[in-house]
Amino acid sequence: MQKGDRTINSFWIRTFGQDAPHAIAEILILGAIFYVVFKAVQGTRAVQIFQFLVLLIVLTYLSKLLNLITVNWLLTTAQMPIFVGLVVLYAAELRRAVSELTRARFFLRANDSVDPVVDEVAKTAQVLSRRHIGALIVFENSTSLQGFIDTGIKMDCVVSSELLVTLFSPLTPLHDGAVIIRNNRIAAAACLLPLSERESVDSSWGTRHRAALGLVEETDAVVVIVSEETGAISLAIDRRITRNIEPPKLQSILWNVIRKRSRS
Repeated sequence: MQKGDRTINSFWIRTFGQDAPHAIAEILILGAIFYVVFKAVQGTRAVQIFQFLVLLIVLTYLSKLLNLITVNWLLTTAQMPIFVGLVVLYAAELRRAVSELTRARFFLRANDSVDPVVDEVAKTAQVLSRRHIGALIVFENSTSLQGFIDTGIKMDCVVSSELLVTLFSPLTPLHDGAVIIRNNRIAAAACLLPLSERESVDSSWGTRHRAALGLVEETDAVVVIVSEETGAISLAIDRRITRNIEPPKLQSILWNVIRKRSRS
């Protein structure tokens, strides 16, 4: 055996013990599990719990590897109380994350035809803009919006301009809140979105714009906003809002963004 080979083997034995292949297999399996769980909770408050627990596990392992006896004892002793406390504090978020994990939905279906849906949404925005009717229309992407869908009225119906205009008409009971589109169908209406807490937000922005910004700060959703006061059409994506968009341009932007994300 070459000297270099002996050095590598010695490193693996010191790091993983005599049963190095099994240890490596365990690491790969745990890595896959962590990835699946992270994709399930991404975009929710539960992701903060997941990140903290992963950090705690990594620090515990490193302290053992480096023979930091006191640090390892402290971290090991604190794990159970921390875990119980997080379960109590974030019970609702954890239930939602488990629900998303069992649904095993992490990506949009690339074979879905997005063009007709985009056309209907752009047409809706144009009609509502002329009538000065406020609206929030959300396209779900890889980050699940199930938690926000649960706050509204479930629908599961085909997207059409006529239906969307009716939903946002002031005389209908579902006009407040957002419509969420999932897999090219209206999943729910009258959904509540989180308001942005960013201090630099324009003071002239109303609740709709703050809610749209709050959602795209937490998820990879795409949100179309129609202002009730001015009739202006805006688009929220990637933690920012673009305002005063003309309907033809809105249609083009939505085509490009949603086609790209549906293929990812």
